[in-house]
Formats: sequence, C-alpha cells, structure tokens
Amino acid sequence: MVACDDLTLVHQLAEAADRISMRYFSSGDVSAQTKADGSPVTAADRAVEQAIRRRLVDLRPHDCVVGEEFGQQGDSARRWVVDPIDGTANFAAGKLQWSTLITVEENGEVVTGIITAPALRRRWWATRDAGAWTSACVAGHLGPRERLAVTTIRTLSGATAAIWPVRSGMPSQRLAMGAAFLARCAGGGPLTGWADTCQGAVLVAAGRTDVFLHLAAGPWDIAAAVPIVEEAGGRFSDLQGKRRIGSGAAVFTNGHLHKEVLDFLKHTAHTQP
Repeated sequence: MVACDDLTLVHQLAEAADRISMRYFSSGDVSAQTKADGSPVTAADRAVEQAIRRRLVDLRPHDCVVGEEFGQQGDSARRWVVDPIDGTANFAAGKLQWSTLITVEENGEVVTGIITAPALRRRWWATRDAGAWTSACVAGHLGPRERLAVTTIRTLSGATAAIWPVRSGMPSQRLAMGAAFLARCAGGGPLTGWADTCQGAVLVAAGRTDVFLHLAAGPWDIAAAVPIVEEAGGRFSDLQGKRRIGSGAAVFTNGHLHKEVLDFLKHTAHTQP
C-alpha cells in the first residue's frame, strides 16, 4: 500500500468507518447488548473497530492501537486511540447524534484527531499547528472546509455550557457538580439540548458554547477532541487541570474561562457532602 501522512490516513479511516456504520444504521435494525461496565455495544461498534485495526496493521504496523471494544494492541509510544461509535445508545435507537473518533498520540501528546458523524453529514478534524476544521460530509465527499474558532467570553456569568453525561447512574457528587456548574453559567444544559451535535467539545471549537464538561469518559471519548479544541484556540484538561486523557473526565473551554471553571469545580467538589 502507498504510504500516507497521518492526517490523510485518519480521513481514509473515517471514510471506511462511515461506510460500515451507515450500513448498519440504515438497516434500521440495530440491537445493543450491555457490557460489563453497563455501557451499550452493537455489532457495528465491533465491525468498525476491527476494520480500523486491520488497516492500521497494514499501514502503521509498528504503532500501538487502543480501542474501546478490543483494548490495547502493541506497546509503542505512538498510539492510535479509537472509539468506533461514540453515542452507541443513540445509534441503536436510530438517532443521528453519534460519531467515530480516531486519534494519533505520540509520546503522550495527542497530535491529530478526527470526529466523523455520517448520519449528521458532518466531520471535524485537526492536526498540530495546522488549525482546526469542519466540513459537510455527504456519502464520503467533503464539502468546503471551514476553520473553527472559539469564543472570546471571559466570565462564567456570561458563558454558555454543555455537560455530559447526566444519567442517574453517575456518582451523585458528579451530578451535583454538573448541576451547580450550570447554575453558575448564563445558559446551557445537557448535550441533548444541541440536536445537531454528537460530541460536546466540537460546540466549543465551533464557538457555539464556551465550556463543555465531560464528566465521565474513557480516553477514546476525549482524545480526538483535544487537538480540535486546542487548534481552534481553546484549552483542555481533566478536572484537576492536568492535560491527560486517561483520568475519566475532561474540561474543554475557550481558554479564557479555563482557570475560572477549574477553580469553581474544585470549590464545588470540596463543598459537596
């Protein structure tokens, strides 16, 4: 196979993922099973991840692959992090808000990421020092690309925020933290309030919200959004302010608000019973 750069390859992988996921989705008959951790999985999740892994074995044989469904393969410091279908519950229910997330990480630094949402006909991507971009994507064909940029809002009292998840199975302290945070902001709410969005961080990158709190997430849920938000001018960290994708939660902001958000979350965590 002809060698290609990582950004070209993530788009090729996204196209392959879109074909598989849409074949299942368009059938109208997608059943979900419950995994040991309580999250749903479908045959499409597994098929997409397997297809991506096969392609990477051919084109990046020395790289490590980490996926939500099949774990880690290899031990290289250069990793591909894959969420084959982010939003599986929506996917199985026939809703449009789901996506595939693919990320390249080198020595612990996320350098390239793509979020492709074929049912929404939209794709977002970024690679370091090249900006963050989005475009329509219909049947694998990209439209004119549009540069992403965050807002300039500088206070929480004037900010709009999205949070996820808000399910009852979340630890009560996290739910209370999310509710208190939303009450502090000027507007916003659960991610379901934005019908045309599959991943809350792209709202920040596109300047549609100022903050996104991902209160419970695996590294595959977070990684692809990191370069997209940062290349759009925003900031990412976990709840403790560290730039790491494996701590189980994420804060994405326009950058101006980041310290205030972290200070508020820290204070709220200490005052919760």
